[in-house]
Amino acid sequence: MGEKLKFKEAADKLFGADKKVRLIFIIGIAGILLIFLSSLFGGKGNENAAQGTQSFDSEQYVEKLEERIYTMVTGIQGVGKAKVMITLENTTEYIYESEKRETTDATKDYSDGQTEKEQERNDYEINVILVEGSNGKEALLKTTVEPKVKGVVIVCQGGENIEVEKSIIDAVTTALDISSNKVCVAKLSEN
Repeated sequence: MGEKLKFKEAADKLFGADKKVRLIFIIGIAGILLIFLSSLFGGKGNENAAQGTQSFDSEQYVEKLEERIYTMVTGIQGVGKAKVMITLENTTEYIYESEKRETTDATKDYSDGQTEKEQERNDYEINVILVEGSNGKEALLKTTVEPKVKGVVIVCQGGENIEVEKSIIDAVTTALDISSNKVCVAKLSEN
């Protein structure tokens, strides 16, 4: 009970002594609350923005690939009009620079001069390296891994010809470094 009185007396001295001290204390608490609230609500918006950027990057990547394959395929002898569709296994993956710290803690229990029990504990801590960017602190990008192609469909005039189909499959598998079972060639309808 005596400790409660001492705390109350100290609080009264702190807050009752000067209005400036009370005002600074209240502003400090309000600042801490604002930082806490911004970290709760601000983080979700950044994640959604990052996901939107990744999705947009993947769409651009697919469009560019489709254009390149279209240009290549329509240049093959025997191919007329063509349509190209490419699907991906995943989205663009960003790999960031990080540092890894490892701590090992070994414990041995002895009984009567002999080791009775041995324990070893490893702790790992991985931290992403941050740098000052245009929008404040940003993670340092190490590399970008382009998504893998899941499949390619080419519908074209001349697609029914076995030689043309083989030429298209050979060109696409070589250009995209995929297996031939991921490429489908079909005849374009006249409609």
